[in-house]
Amino acid sequence: MENVLVQTFMALLTIHFLKASSQDFNFEGWLNIDCGSEQPGVAGSNRSMPWSTDAGVTKTGFNKRLPARQALEEMNTLRFFPDQTQENCYVVSVQYSDWPYIVRAGFLYGNYDNLSRPPTFDLKMDGQDWTTVNTSSVDDGVPLYHETIYYVGYEYPEIKVCLVQTREGEVPFISSLETMVITEGLYGEMVEPMNNPHAAFHLVTRTNFGGPELRYGGGYYDDYHNRIWTSGATPKNCVNVSTTPIDFDEIDNYPPIGVFNDSISTVNASDPIVLIVDLTPLDGPHSACFIFYFSNPNDTSGVRATQIYINGQMDSTITFAGPTTKVVTIYPINVAGPTVNITLSSDPKSTLSTLISGMEVFTKHDLAVSPPSNPVYYAPSPSAAAAFELLIFMYYILALTLSLVVVFY
Repeated sequence: MENVLVQTFMALLTIHFLKASSQDFNFEGWLNIDCGSEQPGVAGSNRSMPWSTDAGVTKTGFNKRLPARQALEEMNTLRFFPDQTQENCYVVSVQYSDWPYIVRAGFLYGNYDNLSRPPTFDLKMDGQDWTTVNTSSVDDGVPLYHETIYYVGYEYPEIKVCLVQTREGEVPFISSLETMVITEGLYGEMVEPMNNPHAAFHLVTRTNFGGPELRYGGGYYDDYHNRIWTSGATPKNCVNVSTTPIDFDEIDNYPPIGVFNDSISTVNASDPIVLIVDLTPLDGPHSACFIFYFSNPNDTSGVRATQIYINGQMDSTITFAGPTTKVVTIYPINVAGPTVNITLSSDPKSTLSTLISGMEVFTKHDLAVSPPSNPVYYAPSPSAAAAFELLIFMYYILALTLSLVVVFY
């Protein structure tokens, strides 16, 4: 009887390890590249996200490990490209062609070259200008990310990201490169190719107001589409409030529950919330997409109605009836920069203060898509999924070995 109990306990332990490792989550359509790493692995707050090496997706550059340990495992290594006489690119074959993708490049300088000189350089995607990377714009030890939503056609089922030196003596590098397929229900107006042919939407900000940074970690409140929500600053006339929703049905863009758990609210009901969004330099007016996330708490009695102004123009009014979550998308709005003023004001019929839980802002960029002159399809990198499965198998073997030891003891 004792042996049966021991074996049952060890079997349950094995199941626990398996669940802790996978969180029953399917990473299909994702590719997470830990640039500069020598071997695939897993990372994230619960060590569950599979990461590949960049072997096979780039043919230039050199690997380097940062001198100081970083909190994010994928930020401990990078690949740098000192030779600008050759094309320094990543060519990533996608799993699903004719689909939109989130493409995110991550950078953490970490004084890897002992020069204390964070570089500035350009990124190109499929031959088109993407963005300028200024790694001195963030504090030391803080990753810098550039993200875009991009439609990958079936003719050339790949994404090509190149790093280009623009300043003498400043060497481009990259720490991570991620691609995630966008499933139905996410960013419908932006990703529909009939609405926006040959367009990319560059992320300006994705903010979680009143709460911590959110990303994928396998937890209940995390983002299961691998988006990163930065913790937003609280304006002086606002306070952080708890707005945990009691009813969380499927809503636009599938934001994580954690976004709605906390919000910012004005101290005085008549005061507005004013948000200033800094735009990256633009080459003239661009269309922009603004997405606002609201959570009306359960313990409220009264009317909450909010008017949304963008650069002084009222674009929407939203009224809450009871505890609920709402998403408001305003697109297109023409912007030119360098900043956008967003004002959330109480409607005259409102008796409650204004609040907001989260916000996303994208700018639209038209791309002149053309086939590559010499298409190159690199061999796929070693499968991170295979490494992940091996890890789970090792957990199982460990648990089985422990059960045999206990039984025979």
